[in-house]
Amino acid sequence: KTYDPFLLLNMEAGVDLILSSIEEDEKICIYGDYDADGITSTAVLMEVLSNLTSNLAYYIPSRFEEGYGLNCGALDKIKAAGIDLVITVDCGSVSCAEVEHAKEIGLKILVTDHHTITDKVADCLVINPMQPGCPYPFKHLAGVGVAFKLAQAIAAETGLPKSAVNRTLDLVGVGTIGDIVPLVDENRTLAKYGIRSLNLTQRPGLSKLIEGTSLQRGKIKSENISYVIVPHL
Repeated sequence: KTYDPFLLLNMEAGVDLILSSIEEDEKICIYGDYDADGITSTAVLMEVLSNLTSNLAYYIPSRFEEGYGLNCGALDKIKAAGIDLVITVDCGSVSCAEVEHAKEIGLKILVTDHHTITDKVADCLVINPMQPGCPYPFKHLAGVGVAFKLAQAIAAETGLPKSAVNRTLDLVGVGTIGDIVPLVDENRTLAKYGIRSLNLTQRPGLSKLIEGTSLQRGKIKSENISYVIVPHL
């Protein structure tokens, strides 16, 4: 079971923003998070967008020095590196002050996230199934699930082959299982195909991790992801 990515509120506008940025040869930075969901989300967008532009960077904040989510110091560094557009994954929905700071220093920003919103939503384009007014039928995607839906929408708009998106399913499986979201509905589909894809993965990093932790390719199950792969990430 999967749903049309364009059912997510702001998806069309978000894709337009990314594609116009690529057309203008602007530099794009994917801003992730240091947990398994954030790392895999970052990798999914880096990989899919690399089919369309080489002007890509990513930023993952330090767990110890910066903590979770968007921070102004990081945005200053990103701006100094010549970035034009920041796309967050797995964070940013309620980072109101940080989003204002990004705009003040001349960064464009698109937030993709999945966290529950109890506060005011940041004043920028936000793609998050949990936000008020979002008609998406399934609310419990992990951050990597939202990143994957964005990748699907980008592929649909640009004519990228489905395989360019589906080859990230190994990452989607790891992030979805790692983030302990309910494995029902669309998450169940993403986890199922994600595990299948992980067992066949050619991705160098994951392949080395599988070897180094003595997992057996072809026999990796969800508990191996939860208790072995995710903690290592």
